[in-house]
Order: sequence, then structure tokens, then C-alpha cells
Amino acid sequence: MNRIPRATRSLLGGLFGAGLFYALVVAAEGRLADLDVLIAIAVEIVLILGAIFRNPIDKKGLMYISVGILSILLTTMLLGAFTEMVIMAIGGMALYAFGMSEPKFPLTKRAMVTGIVVGTIITFLGIYLNLKIGVVYFIGAEMLGAIILGTMGRYTPEENTIVVAIANSSGLISVGVLVTFPAIAIWLPSIDPALTVLVDQIITIPFIMIVIAVSGIFGIVLLLPWRDTFEQERWPQVQPQAETILALGSDPSSKKAVLTGMAASGAWMGVTKIAEEVTGASLEALPNALAPAIPAAGAVPEWIGVSNSPLIAGVGFFVGWRRVLIITGGSVISLLVWILLEGAAPIQYGDHLHRAEIIYMVLGIFAAVIVKDILSSRDDELNPDEFSRLLEKKIDGTEEKEDSQFLIDRPHKTGEIPRLMRVKEEIFSIEMMKEEIREIVENPRAYLRSRRGQLPAWVAFASLGLFILTGIIIFWFLTPFPQLRISWLLFVLGSPLAMVSAYFTARAMCETGMIAGYISDIVAIPAILFFRVTFQAITTFMAMLGGLQDAALALLVHLKLGKLTGVRGRDIVKAVFIGIILGSLVGSVVTYGLFKNPGFGGSKLPSPAAQLFGFLVISLTQLGEFQLPGIGDLPEVHPILAFLYLLIFAIAGFLAARELGKRGYSAISLGVGVLIPPATAATMLFGAYIKYRTEKRYGSVASPIDGCEPPIEQVRSRVTQVLSGVVAGEAVITIVWVIWSVLLRGI
Repeated sequence: MNRIPRATRSLLGGLFGAGLFYALVVAAEGRLADLDVLIAIAVEIVLILGAIFRNPIDKKGLMYISVGILSILLTTMLLGAFTEMVIMAIGGMALYAFGMSEPKFPLTKRAMVTGIVVGTIITFLGIYLNLKIGVVYFIGAEMLGAIILGTMGRYTPEENTIVVAIANSSGLISVGVLVTFPAIAIWLPSIDPALTVLVDQIITIPFIMIVIAVSGIFGIVLLLPWRDTFEQERWPQVQPQAETILALGSDPSSKKAVLTGMAASGAWMGVTKIAEEVTGASLEALPNALAPAIPAAGAVPEWIGVSNSPLIAGVGFFVGWRRVLIITGGSVISLLVWILLEGAAPIQYGDHLHRAEIIYMVLGIFAAVIVKDILSSRDDELNPDEFSRLLEKKIDGTEEKEDSQFLIDRPHKTGEIPRLMRVKEEIFSIEMMKEEIREIVENPRAYLRSRRGQLPAWVAFASLGLFILTGIIIFWFLTPFPQLRISWLLFVLGSPLAMVSAYFTARAMCETGMIAGYISDIVAIPAILFFRVTFQAITTFMAMLGGLQDAALALLVHLKLGKLTGVRGRDIVKAVFIGIILGSLVGSVVTYGLFKNPGFGGSKLPSPAAQLFGFLVISLTQLGEFQLPGIGDLPEVHPILAFLYLLIFAIAGFLAARELGKRGYSAISLGVGVLIPPATAATMLFGAYIKYRTEKRYGSVASPIDGCEPPIEQVRSRVTQVLSGVVAGEAVITIVWVIWSVLLRGI
């Protein structure tokens, strides 16, 4: 009991006492019978007693508190009782857990606090970039973590690994389900104007939070039983991040560079927001922002010109000048459509983006990308001659090194054969499953130690089963959201595809560093054609499958990161779990705030991924009704001629993307350029130019000089640090603006 300082106990007791007093005051005003008030009173009483009399919380106690928080959240949301009283109660539980626990290195209190702060920034950044340009870059988590940890004491790579795991996991799970909400907001009114009122009723903080939490919590262990298989792979995108985390402690100047970029970007955006509030004018882009002084500039839409966003300019550097040029080429195509087909009229960007010509061209580009991925996967298969040659090299000791394209698995030792023969029994034996469940409940640490951290396969299937059951209860049985009901059969038949998709996507990531998963999207075709589900139902279900996959990938990525930086797997699992909870809370507030202001589908947040996904769903629905998609946009043209006309754009997009792919360029970037506003692409050119000049002056390939760090690496590191600060600076200002806007409107 004495291990918790008396001052800490007194402070916690005073805070919880104030919370109890407020809850009693609210109850005295006529809300005593309300569920949220009763929960708040009960929680505050328990927390006061715990702060005064209880011993420090162990790991089992933290698990109980986490389960309690999730239970209160889900219960109050489903029953419509989620209010400020519930927020106060769960906030108190989280504060109690933080103050009364004694975490061990590297999962320290300062690492968790830093992870939450950085995670809030990264979560917003992921959501904002996905809505803005359709491509997500999680930039600078390790640098921001190093800065904050450095101000709180000595920097350690292990604690920064925890920070990165919390921050990036929060961003990944929030972005993984993001397609749902803008797709509903953009496309539901176009399906039936009478459904417009449903948008505000469906897209609420409880809805967003439930979708993220259910997907993330049940998806985290989806691939965990096979962690050893994946940890042995290279994970090209994890290697440089681990090296950065390890090197940051020896580079004190990096903090100054990041803070300089943050200060400049934050000051610029702060002045911009204040000016917009005072004048009432939009400073989103030039030349439209000059309309008060030059009336003619008001005739140019906001999405034409140059965006006023240091963040987007910084992203242009990280994307690379070649990709930005391809993105700009796509935006030029979009601009030509506006000039030639729309007569350069001052129309809204959402109306422009919904033109069938644009959508068909993007579909052609995406078709070329998918075809290339399929053909590439076939090319990577070994024929018998190649296998024999590589086997001979391995026997001779001349096999290819770690950076080779092909790897030969080591043969199993004779002593391992009995263990391998028991795999079937371990998976399918009910008695063994019961025994393992008992061991897990009684002593989780001893069980994991005996298995060297390896979970049995049935845990993944059990988690998937719980996801299916929870989804059926919420979205088929209870249906708390208006006109949003997902068939139980769709959960049963479609959810297993998420595990298959997650596995093959993880294989692609760990071997190539790129995500190329399309398997889970296939479920949309039979679901729409045979189940006749509503647009909002299939969109929500598909996003939840994506969330399952992203949660599983988040854990695998950071397990590899922890292995490279010396952090134990169980600490990584806890950090990723904290990140998923953070993503559920912060991601829901940020997404809802951006939905309310400025909204989805316009020039500020065009939501390209949701635009394309929504069109695909509607097109499949029309095919099921024997209608050609997009024909309704050309009522004056014969349907066959209209389809042939649109098919020309699809073929043009396919051929252009194929030619880019043949030359080793990013074909997907062309599709992104067609979908995002030209003003955004123009702003990215600033960062791309910095990247080009850096490579032009110092060379694009690092080569050692007299044992010293190559000049290109020195310059690239410094520019990267400054621009990471620029990106984070605007993100911080915009986060404050979004949360302030949400609080003004209420939850």
C-alpha cells in the first residue's frame, strides 16, 4: 500500500470526490433514474474507495478496468445513454488505472502518455490525409516521441518503440474503417434524396466508435498464432524505422529541427484560422482566397489553384518527386475534364468528381494495377529448375544473401517431428482447448512463457467467432442505428474472408513492404447481388472487415519493430491494444468533427477512396438490376452509345496505367491524381521540388566517403526532420480546431 505516494492517493481521492459531487448535483436536478448518472455515481464511489484503501494495481487489475471501460462504453452507446456523465466515469477509471499502477520498463507511464499524445496527432494525420488525398503516410511518430521523451528525462529506444506502437496502431485502425463514414455521407443522398436525413442520424460518435472498437479489438489476435512465421521475414518498411529509433538518441540536433518545422507550420495555420474566423472568408486556396480584394478571383473554384497547406507541401517531399509528377498528371486530366466537358463552370468539387468520365477512368487505372499485381505474383513463383539451382547454392554455402528475392526455409530437425505431428491435435482437440483456456485464465504469464509467447491457432478462430457474434447482436438483433441492419448470414459467410485477406496481405507486406490486398473486397459482389443489402449496410460491413485486417497487421508490424529494438512481444501487444482503444476514442471524435465541418466530398476533403468505393457498390447494385452503371448521367444518349463512350475513358485509364507500370512508375498515383483536387496536387509540387533539388545536388544514392556519413544522408535526415515538424505543426493546430468545433456543437 505504501508504494503509492500518499500525495498521489490524496490527489486521486479529491478528483474522484469532485466527480461524485457533480454526479449527485446532476442527480438532484431530476436525472437520478438515468442510467448514465447511476453509472457515474457508482464508478466514482468505487474509485474513491480504491484510491484510499486499495494496493497498487497489477496487470490483472488493469485488464479488469479495461474490460469495465469497454463494457460501459458499448452498453451506454447501444442504449443511447452515452453522455458527458459516461465520459467523466470512464475518464476517472483511466486516471485511476494510470495513477495506481506501477508499470515496468519499457511500458512506463511516460511512454504511455507520450504514445497517447503522439497517437492523437498521428491518428488525425492518417484520417486527414486519407480524406484529403486518399493516400496515408504516418510521418514522424518516432521523432515526435523522441522529442517528448527527451523533455521528460533520458531518451531510450525501447520506450520510443512503445510510443510508435501506440501511435501508429491508433492511426491504422482509425483509417482502416474510414471508408464507411464518408461513403455514407456522400452517396446515400444520391441514391435517394429522402435518405439525406439518415446521414446525420447514422454518422454519430457512438456509431464510429463501435465500428472501430469492435473491428480493432477482435482483429488484434487474428494472425498472432503465426507471429514466428512473419517475424522471420524482412519487413522492408520496418527496418529503417527501427534504425531511426535507435539512432535518435545520438542526434541531439534532430529535436531542434523538428521543433523549428512545427513552430513555423503551426504559426502559419494558426494565423490562417484566426483570419478566417475574423473575416468570414475562406483562405483554403489561391486565387479563390483573394476574392474579397479581387472579385474576379471568386469565379475560380476553391479546388483550382494552390492549397494553403504546409502539411500537404510536406507530404509531397515524402511521396517523392516522381510520384508527385504522376499525381499532377492525373490532376491535369481532371482539370481538362472541367475545362472541356464542364465549360470551366464554378461548380462544387463533389459534383465534378461524380462525373462518370472521371470514375470510369479511375476504374480503368485500378483494373490495370490489380492485373499487374496478379501477374507479378505469378512471375515470383519458382519453377523446378530455379528451385534446384537455389537448393544447390544453399548446400554449397553460396546461397543468396538476405536481400535476395528468394528464401529457402530451413529443414526441420528430427527432434521436431513429434511436435509437428501434434499440430492437428492441438488445433482440433476440444479437451486440449479446455485445458489451455484454464491455464490462460489462471496464469496468463506462465502459460505464455511455457509456449514462448506462441498462442494456439484456435485463439484466432475464437476471436473471429466473437467478432461475428458481436456484429450479429449489434447490427442484426439490436440495430441501434436507423435503417442500418446487416444480415447475420453475411457476418457468418463473409467474416472468414478477413482472415484469408489479412494473411496474404501480411505476406505481401513482410516480403515487399507494400500492401496489395483485394481479397476481402470480393465479398461485396455476392453480398450485393444475392443478399440485396442496403448501401449503408454493405459499406459498414466491408469497413469492419478492413478494420479486422488492419488491426492484425498493426500487431505484426510492431512485433517485428520490437524484435529489432529489443522490446518484448508482450509489451508490444499491450502497446498496440492501447493504440486501438486510443484510435476508437480519438478517431471517432476527429472523424465526427471533420464530418460536421468541413464535411466529406467537397474540395477540402474530397474523400477519394470513399468516392470510388461508393461508385463500385452502386454499380454492382445496378448490374444486379440489369442496368449499366453511369448511364443515368447521360440521359440524352442511347444507353449502348453512352456505355461505349464511357468505356473509352476506362480503356484510356487502363492503357495509361499499364504503360506507367511497364516503366517502373507508380500507376496508382495516376488514379490518386485524377481523384484529388488539382489545388492539392499543385501544393505537393513544393515538397516534391525540395526532394528533387536535394537529390540533384547531393545524389540520390548514398555512398560512404572516408568512413563518414554520406552527404545525401545528412541532408535527407535534416530535411526529413524539418518537414516532419511542418506536417505535425499543421496537424496539431487542426486537431485543436476540430475538437473545439465538436465541443461547440456538443456530442
